[in-house]
Amino acid sequence: MRLKLFQESFIQQVSSSSSTDYFLSYLEPCGDLLPDQQVAIYQNNVHGALQKSLAQIYPVCKKILGEKYFKQLASLYIKNYPSMNHDLNVYGEYFSDFIGVQNQLREELKDFPYLSDLVKLEWFYHQIYYAAQASAFNFLAYSQLSEQQQAQSVFQLVPCFRFMSSDYPILSIWKLNQDELNTQQTVNSKPEKCCIYRKNNHIELIPIDTKMFTLLSHIKAGKTLAELVKMDIDDDLPKLIKQGWIGSFNVKHV
Repeated sequence: MRLKLFQESFIQQVSSSSSTDYFLSYLEPCGDLLPDQQVAIYQNNVHGALQKSLAQIYPVCKKILGEKYFKQLASLYIKNYPSMNHDLNVYGEYFSDFIGVQNQLREELKDFPYLSDLVKLEWFYHQIYYAAQASAFNFLAYSQLSEQQQAQSVFQLVPCFRFMSSDYPILSIWKLNQDELNTQQTVNSKPEKCCIYRKNNHIELIPIDTKMFTLLSHIKAGKTLAELVKMDIDDDLPKLIKQGWIGSFNVKHV
């Protein structure tokens, strides 16, 4: 087996919970360890690292479900979504979708219908932690655009900003689980919209209203200033720029 093929096969083996006879045939016994036992050591190490990574990314989910049950779900996720990248910081992207499916399949999760959205919030938090620093909006360059160019300008949200909407009070639930002393408090059952952003190396989570969510959604979709004006939702744009949520722009067409 050529080296490159062997390396790729090895990565595939340690990323899964089983090994193929074809790959094992290239291994020699090492001491008392047979080839499948040797591979199992690497598989266990990889599995443990991925499980630990998921627990670090989703601490509130782990807290709500309990460590034992969280590990059970994490193991199933790892089996169905093996890591395809050496960087553990990018692993766990589909955990929200996975939890959503498990919520429908498992009777014991029916009391946690909000869990998938909460996991999505935690993933956004994780992404923002490692996102690139926000750039300052170039007011001088924007002022030099013609009126027609400004009308066709499209704004970009900074990399360290996310927003979302949920049918559940996910922000309140998340905040409740940040303080061990407040675990007995209750939250209302109203839907919540929120944004998560990093400012001065500190991550903040704040609620937003429907109008702000709509504006952010249209900005993300690439609507021009002229289109935002027609929808009468452009008046909060200066606020977004001042907050540092909008970092740049480009001109769609002239």
